[in-house]
Amino acid sequence: MGTDIWFFVEKRYFRDECEQIDGTWRKIKKSKQELNDTATWLSVDKWTVNPYYYLYPEHKTSKLKPSDPYEFYSGDRNYDLFSILSNTRNDHNLKFISLPRGLPVDISPELSEVAFEDKDDFYDHSWLLLKDLINFKWDENYYCDQFMEYRNIMNTCSNFINETIPKLLKLGNAEDVRVIFWFG
Repeated sequence: MGTDIWFFVEKRYFRDECEQIDGTWRKIKKSKQELNDTATWLSVDKWTVNPYYYLYPEHKTSKLKPSDPYEFYSGDRNYDLFSILSNTRNDHNLKFISLPRGLPVDISPELSEVAFEDKDDFYDHSWLLLKDLINFKWDENYYCDQFMEYRNIMNTCSNFINETIPKLLKLGNAEDVRVIFWFG
């Protein structure tokens, strides 16, 4: 049996505050720390109501389900990519960005519900900032025993590098966009 990825995207939004000085409204300048303290992560995935939540409440499914689960990532079963994202299914000992970090404490409300669905077969929950994906050295060669040949990560992960990362870059600052994922 194979391993699949559940892949979601969040963006961090900052709260602006204004004050009135001499009849003119002006934005109150805040330090980076003050902005981060009041920031909120929200899902940028599209969601629809999950009818099974109402039809089968005993199954403990989420109220929402992704309406386009492949909006940012195609969902391909790519073990090289899984290895790089969180050392999951890393049969070739590839360099990876991070070990699984678990779910962030400030996860968006929509995603929190889906992530905590009653699923025993989900594992290696993690998250990465877009900055982490950009800074990773994707140009690595490795020997694939199965096919007895050298391979390059740029080739084996080309869909993710050439399609997913550019979509994420359009969402905003690389420190304010993160991916949340798990496997099952």
